[in-house]
Amino acid sequence: MRFGRIIALLLLLNAAALWYFARPRQVRSRLPESEAVVLPVQEVASQPETLVQQVPPLTATNAFHWGELEVSDYREYIRRLRAIGCPEQTIRDLIIADIDKLYSAKLRSLIPLKPDVNFWESEDSELANNHDQRAWQRQQREVEREKAAILRELLGVDLALERQRGKGQVDKLERRLGFLPEERRSELRQLIEKWEDQEHSIREQAWDTGAPLTPEDRARLRALRAEKDASLNQILTPEERERYDLWMSSTAESLRHDFYGLGASEEEFRSIYQLRKAVDEAWPLDEIDPSDEATLEAWGKALLQLEEGIKETLGEERFSMYQRGQDQRFHELNATASRFKLPREKAAEGYEYLRLAQQEKNRVLENANLPPDQQAEVLRRIDAETERALREVLGEGPYFYFSRRAR
Repeated sequence: MRFGRIIALLLLLNAAALWYFARPRQVRSRLPESEAVVLPVQEVASQPETLVQQVPPLTATNAFHWGELEVSDYREYIRRLRAIGCPEQTIRDLIIADIDKLYSAKLRSLIPLKPDVNFWESEDSELANNHDQRAWQRQQREVEREKAAILRELLGVDLALERQRGKGQVDKLERRLGFLPEERRSELRQLIEKWEDQEHSIREQAWDTGAPLTPEDRARLRALRAEKDASLNQILTPEERERYDLWMSSTAESLRHDFYGLGASEEEFRSIYQLRKAVDEAWPLDEIDPSDEATLEAWGKALLQLEEGIKETLGEERFSMYQRGQDQRFHELNATASRFKLPREKAAEGYEYLRLAQQEKNRVLENANLPPDQQAEVLRRIDAETERALREVLGEGPYFYFSRRAR
């Protein structure tokens, strides 16, 4: 009996212990009891009663308020964010968003929007035609530069690059100038944007009216080129300057366009680049007066010599491919093939029809013995046959797409 009572007592103690440890209870904080905050337990009513487990309530050990970090001084704000272990990228995102909000009213005020919107009136985008939009676009760029300067001073980062990253886009300067540290890429970006704005302001009148550049315009562009060269030589080593030119110069830009579809090697690129660079430097387009026959003739001879040098470097077949890359229609044919998932050979085949047709049209136009009406009829037939051949090669839908883009 005594043994049985002992067993019963042990069982009772075990049951009491199980009840004690299984019952829901609060997690005590390290704060004094008066400061502890107990968070409510959520009930899970949708589960069968046998599967429901009561979740013990949590007690916050530190009540955090965002207002404790926010201050009017950005430097102190950044210091406090770093002090609590906020990730650097999150700090950048917070500061950029805050600066954008700070400048939003100023940016809105630049565009003369109507105070009230009525459904019977033209859209704001149409009413913008009542203003010279270049004025506020220049002001917007100035505001963006001001914001970029603030961010650079506070965090040492490039605002334009951060915006590109935030959108999941690839920044051209980051890819092309990856051989430079980020802070120097940022410095170059500022200079490039400044030079582009200055060049645009000089060329605007010629772009708007179609008139040639004035002697004063050419002199200003010449001075801008000299300033650009001096600045680049000051901030870049000779090796860095060479790589910069291979990526960013107008000669390299146009050569990459013309090499499309050629599959050029680095050696071929460098060789042709040197040939074209020599001509571009000797004959800046800004310096060529289209009314000066002697200048045009000399420039034409320089271009012919350049073509011969490129042909000699590449060989006959690859030179033909180089010429093909210069024709925007070849680029459009490849875009069409990609759009409609056609074999890449279709683009080359279609371009060959275009090349032969142009060759034949040139021969007809140069034939002085052909009367104008017969000449026009032959040209019409060539165009019709070219269209028929392209429809057959590409298909009806792709041909329509290509012809629309080519126009």
